[in-house]
Amino acid sequence: MEFKITEAEAREMAKFEEEVGCDISAGADWGIHLDKVIELALNRVERGKFIDLLNEEFGNVMSPAEIEELASSFQMQIQERLAGKIRT
Repeated sequence: MEFKITEAEAREMAKFEEEVGCDISAGADWGIHLDKVIELALNRVERGKFIDLLNEEFGNVMSPAEIEELASSFQMQIQERLAGKIRT
């Protein structure tokens, strides 16, 4: 995971939070599941590699459009299953 803020920016944000007396945040608050979310983000499968694998195995009987559709469907199933694991 790549952080896109500098140390100086992080220190300035921390100083501001201290001044206003609360945590300033944006985006999803994963709470106690943050570790699982980060783990999933760091262990993502590259779509290109997956499509290459499908092409290698099924390219002689499926069109590129069918393989793309299959890859998208499979990725959605994986995301739903992983999201279910995060919630539990």
